[in-house]
Amino acid sequence: MIKYIIFIISIVLPLVSFIGSFVLMNQVKAKVPKGQQDQSPLSPQEKPWVIITSFFCPLLCQAVYYYGWKKKLPAKAKSANNWGWLCFLLGIISGFTIGIF
Repeated sequence: MIKYIIFIISIVLPLVSFIGSFVLMNQVKAKVPKGQQDQSPLSPQEKPWVIITSFFCPLLCQAVYYYGWKKKLPAKAKSANNWGWLCFLLGIISGFTIGIF
């Protein structure tokens, strides 16, 4: 039983988060008209999804958001990148904390 839980946490959740980041990035990017830039920050509906996907797969998801949005949505790209780094740092801290106990 514990093997399945570890498998889900270590393989399935990051994979689902990575795929979800592509879906969200493309949906938000498709709303911007071609050839235009949008300087709006992350909306209240987008922010939780960026944080959740970045928590389970921080480096890959933040790269998807940043490089997918940097030309059309630079403010969202920067914000998603910052959230990704924060989630990466929280993952390291929680890993050390769990390892100590």
